[in-house]
Amino acid sequence: MGAGRRQHHAQQEAMRAANAEANRFQAMMKAQEEANLKLAAALKPDLSAFEKDQPRTISSTGANVRTARSARKTTTGVSKGLASLRIPLNVGGTTGSGLNIG
Repeated sequence: MGAGRRQHHAQQEAMRAANAEANRFQAMMKAQEEANLKLAAALKPDLSAFEKDQPRTISSTGANVRTARSARKTTTGVSKGLASLRIPLNVGGTTGSGLNIG
């Protein structure tokens, strides 16, 4: 019966040591988390210089902001622009002298 008792006491001592190690690890992780939070707070930029009552550098009308256009409007706009040049395209008919593309 002596060997069984020694084995039981060894198991109990191993459990106590494992619990103590787990508690130390948990305390270390908590301290590290607090240190990380302090570091994050120290590195956080000071935004007090950018308060809302500062004058804006861009007008409220949205200067130079292009509105969204559909693909159809874009292509029709391009074709209208080219059509407004009114350059006749000679493709080599009976009276012309060949292509004038170039």
